[in-house]
Amino acid sequence: IHVNDPTFNEHIFRENFNMHTSTSPMYSMIASLDVSRKQAVLEGYKLLQRTLMLADELREQINSTGVFRVLELDDLLPDEVKNDGIRLDPTKITVDVASCGMTVDDLQNELFTRFNITVEKSTFNTLTLLLTIGTTRSKCSRLYDALMRIAREKRAPRRLYRTPDLPPFTELAFLPRDAYYSTGELVQLLDDNDQVNREIAGRISCDQIVPYPPGIPVLVPGQRITDNIVEYLVRYLRVQNKVELHGVVYQGYVPSVRVLSAQEENQMIALVASRPQRRRAA
Repeated sequence: IHVNDPTFNEHIFRENFNMHTSTSPMYSMIASLDVSRKQAVLEGYKLLQRTLMLADELREQINSTGVFRVLELDDLLPDEVKNDGIRLDPTKITVDVASCGMTVDDLQNELFTRFNITVEKSTFNTLTLLLTIGTTRSKCSRLYDALMRIAREKRAPRRLYRTPDLPPFTELAFLPRDAYYSTGELVQLLDDNDQVNREIAGRISCDQIVPYPPGIPVLVPGQRITDNIVEYLVRYLRVQNKVELHGVVYQGYVPSVRVLSAQEENQMIALVASRPQRRRAA
């Protein structure tokens, strides 16, 4: 698409494409939704009740290993939001693996290669298990047996590294839409000496920069970049080789960020000044 367009920008095209497409456009799966709807109508309550029962049993079994621990709602929510009505999905089991003596990647690989078990999702020190109406008691027993065997092997505690603290949200200088649809220019995160490029501090981001996992934006379009944010991104690039930084553009092997040019920033300031100011209600 637009291959012969001299102004074609592949990065901007992919960013727009990712905003408007599914990550899993499988039409066989989409077609199965109608069958699933019929099954839910005919036997949905029965199947879901069995799934919830298996989830409760599996939680107790995992906790009984003495090494792996299921995280509950109190473990996941900070005090500020505990009274906001947030609930825990009982079909999703988040397991703390910090005491097993293995990294999450090594544990996932062991479960897959040795026990033929694939988990739904992982973070730096947790595994997330997803139970569905297709989950059987034999599958839960196989997972419990695998975790118990690993727990009994008593590996030495692994050496942990500290994940960089998320920098505080900075000034939103312009509307995200205005910044995103600007042409912008690419500025490298590293200088010629492979150190943090301090020149990027103070610039305005045109894209959303999201480390995944966990999928929490560090920058949104229109946000002003600070030294702390640049250092945070560079630390991720250097120590988190399993983390994807969505929104970062690579020029060859050099990571860069799309920011407003000086001319665009001046034009944006003039645009903001020309917009009518809304009156606040008394």
